Amino acid sequence: MLNSLKMLTGVAATFAMAACATSAAGAPLSADARITTAMEGNTADDGTIIKCRAMQVTGTRFPAKECKSEKAWEEFDKLMAENAKSAVDGFQRLNTGCSTQAEGSC
Repeated sequence: MLNSLKMLTGVAATFAMAACATSAAGAPLSADARITTAMEGNTADDGTIIKCRAMQVTGTRFPAKECKSEKAWEEFDKLMAENAKSAVDGFQRLNTGCSTQAEGSC
């Protein structure tokens, strides 16, 4: 009984927070608002439109939908490209040339 009451309270709190985070279509969002899928197409604080993407999650076939402003997506894409480049560069440096002693002249 007590566990079901805690769960019901948690669900009610989640719905209450989701209702507070929702803004009218086209209205700017406050800085502390969490962006949800219902806000797609609205204007973010930085003046760009909120867009959602399906992100593949390891361990499941179902993608998670993540929403951010266009500016935040640009920063996210830039960060992911830098991470991929540094990972590839690190792998190539460690597995080629003198680090593997493949040439015998090192």
